Amino acid sequence: MSSRSAVFRRTRRRSIRIASVSAVAAVTLLLGACAAPSAPIVEETATPTPTATASGPLTIPSMIAMPAESPTFETIGPVEAVADETATQVAYMSGGKRVTAVLRTPQGDGPFPAVVVVHGSVDPEDYDTGTDLIPEQRALISSGYAVLAVDMRGYADSDAADADSLEVDPGFGWMTVLDWGMALDVVNGLRALRDGAAPEVDPENVGLVGHSLGGLLVLDAAVIAPGASDIVVALAAAPSDFKEAMDAIEAENPGAMDEFLGEDTDPAQLAQYWADISPRTFFDRVTEPLLMIHGTDDDSTFPEWSQQTVDAWQATGNPAEIVLIDGGDHHFKPRRDEEVGITIAALDAVLRD
Repeated sequence: MSSRSAVFRRTRRRSIRIASVSAVAAVTLLLGACAAPSAPIVEETATPTPTATASGPLTIPSMIAMPAESPTFETIGPVEAVADETATQVAYMSGGKRVTAVLRTPQGDGPFPAVVVVHGSVDPEDYDTGTDLIPEQRALISSGYAVLAVDMRGYADSDAADADSLEVDPGFGWMTVLDWGMALDVVNGLRALRDGAAPEVDPENVGLVGHSLGGLLVLDAAVIAPGASDIVVALAAAPSDFKEAMDAIEAENPGAMDEFLGEDTDPAQLAQYWADISPRTFFDRVTEPLLMIHGTDDDSTFPEWSQQTVDAWQATGNPAEIVLIDGGDHHFKPRRDEEVGITIAALDAVLRD
């Protein structure tokens, strides 16, 4: 496939809770990428009416149902720059949590178009505020973008994730808490920029980029708050339909799920939970163009997942494209520079038209 992204046309518009530990184990399979999926694409039904409340572990319907917040930035202080930019740690409130981020602004006169950058599942012990996706951040700054690098809840100086959220081992030697309020934190970072919380940012031109788990969170953000960003770029993203991905794992390896989905699991409850944490269930809400980039040799998340997501996004009538990086791994090595260039070109096509 061509490594050039097409020019997007601008599109703009100005609890269910699983008690069984089987759910934790099943999500571990997806994030740990135990087998490549092979199931066909399933047509989605219309968006269900949100019925969950903000109490208990958050799901996409419960976040859709929550009143929109209007966060502002608290300035914490300067942090180390990654390029020739002004780097400031900020904080904002999101769903009752205090979330930190690094706001990076290029040299020169603003306001600048901005991109919210969302990190993936990394070891919280080794993570410093705003320090994931550094090649992408440097390229954005060099291209004249302001960057808001969000620290997901449970990372850096952000508040801890909810204690009753899922906690999984993605297979890399650390635990990841799946408090889906992380997606709400992405939404509120976008809202802050849209509402003028950073005077150096052009609120009319805001993009969104996420990697791996962050790639899933940017899809979540697009269905929770359509139009909060002008373009979504998902890099090596996790699956947008958990049930489909689980069915594919089972099809590839019959019996693989048996040890996790035991007799105590309520199939109807489990199916509803998968639907409620799968952004694809709600793709009929999206308004933004989508670009997905995936390495063909990624053995952590799979190119098939991104293709399925693009097909489902296109089915809503919104632009979507997938670009495959031949031989690229989960971080696009040895061709990361190519991924970075494609990401910048797609953002330029929408935010600088």
